[in-house]
Amino acid sequence: MATPDGRPALIDPAVSYTWAEVDLAHLWTTTPPPEAHVFFALYAELTGLDRDWRERMPILQLRQHLAVIAQFDPDWGAAALVRATLAPFRQRP
Repeated sequence: MATPDGRPALIDPAVSYTWAEVDLAHLWTTTPPPEAHVFFALYAELTGLDRDWRERMPILQLRQHLAVIAQFDPDWGAAALVRATLAPFRQRP
């Protein structure tokens, strides 16, 4: 797209008015390239994320992993990620 004066413009096709951590979880579901640390550090700084935000990512990524399991082959690894994320909350008899 372009602005009225012809400059390039980007429209986010998945606009979300939610916690910044949810946006990061969507970006972080796959392994980011090494250069991404600059983006994530700046994003955390601009949105006021605390330093524990990375530890919460697995919980916020559950929806994406469940969607992958529902749509694709379960041995992609998503099932193992879901099990690992939920393991601390599972009570065994």
